[in-house]
Amino acid sequence: MSAIRFALVGAGNIAKIYVAAFAAIPDAVITVVCNRTEATGRALAEQCGAAWVADFHDAVRRDDVDAVVVATPSGTHADVAVAAAQAGKHLLVEKPLDITLARVDSILQAAEQAGVVLASVYPLRFTEGAQRAKVAMDAGRLGQLALADVYVKWFRPQSYYDTSWRGTWKSDGGGALMNQAIHNIDLVQWLAGPVVTVIGRTATLAHKMETEDTASALLSYANGAQGVIQGATSCWPGDPARVELHGDRGTIVLQEGRIVVWKLQDAAPGEEEAMLALESADGSGAADPMAIGFEKHRRQIVDLIEAIRTGRPPAIQGAEARRSVEIVRAVYRSAATNAPVALPLTDDR
Repeated sequence: MSAIRFALVGAGNIAKIYVAAFAAIPDAVITVVCNRTEATGRALAEQCGAAWVADFHDAVRRDDVDAVVVATPSGTHADVAVAAAQAGKHLLVEKPLDITLARVDSILQAAEQAGVVLASVYPLRFTEGAQRAKVAMDAGRLGQLALADVYVKWFRPQSYYDTSWRGTWKSDGGGALMNQAIHNIDLVQWLAGPVVTVIGRTATLAHKMETEDTASALLSYANGAQGVIQGATSCWPGDPARVELHGDRGTIVLQEGRIVVWKLQDAAPGEEEAMLALESADGSGAADPMAIGFEKHRRQIVDLIEAIRTGRPPAIQGAEARRSVEIVRAVYRSAATNAPVALPLTDDR
C-alpha cells in the first residue's frame, strides 16, 4: 500500500514535532513543506527530503499531496484549510481549528462539501491515561460527577511574545486560554461535557501583550457538575497541567495526560496500581513549549491515515474540535461583558 503524501504548511516550532512524528510512520511521507520564509522552509524541506513551496495555494494543489497538515498561526488556519479542502485534500489542523466559530465553521463546511477527512490536533486524547479515564467516565464509575476542573499554570518569558504572532488577537485569537490551556479544555469537555454556562475573568499581569496571560472561569455542565478553568503563562516556573474529575463514587486526576490519582469505589484489586503505572506523558510544555515528544502526534497522524483508508471518522473530527474553541470564546465574552454566557454561542465572528 502506497504511503499517504502530506504537505506540511508552516515551518515553526511545532513543525519540528511533525517531522519527527512522520519519520516514525512507515506509510506516511512529507512531500512538501510550505513556508513563506525561504530559508526556514528550505531548511526544513531538506531535512525531510521534501520540496519547498512558498505559497500555500500552490502547495495544496500539488499532485504529490494527498493530505495537508495546517501548522500556521491559529488565525490563518481557515485560509489554508479551506483552500486544501477545495483542492480535495484531507486535513489535519493544529489546535485550535481557528480563532472564531465563524472561521471554524467555514472549515467544517468546506471539508463536508469536498468529502475530505478533517481531523484536529489534540494529542492529549491519545494518551493511555486519557483513554482509560474516558472509559471509566462513560461507564459512570465516578457516580454523580460533582467537579471537573482544568489547571494549566504555565510560564512563558516575555521573549516568547516579543517577536511573534503569539499573544495577539488577530493571529493567536487570545492568550493563555486559546493557545496553551485549550488542550486540557478540550480534554475536560470530552471527559465531562458538554458545558452549558461559563463565567470568565481574564487579566494580563506578567507580560506586555495584547491578550491575557492569566484567566479563570467557572463552568456549569449539562450533567449538573461544576468546574473551574485556570489557565496562565504567568506562573513561574510552570507546573504540569492537570485535569481533575471528582464524583460521589470516585476521583480521577490526569497530569499531562498521565493518571496520577485513580480512586474508585468499585476498583478491582490492583486496579489503582495498574492505572498509576501506565505510560508517562512524553514531556510537558509547562515551562518550555518545545519540551514535548512526538509520540502523541504520531498516534494522531496514524489515526488520520486509518480514517482516510477505511472511511471511518477520525478520533477528533472537526465538529468535536469546535467545542473547545466555543468554551474559550465564551470565557472571553463573559470577561468582556462581566456576565455569564450560555452555550451554544451565537454570532461569534
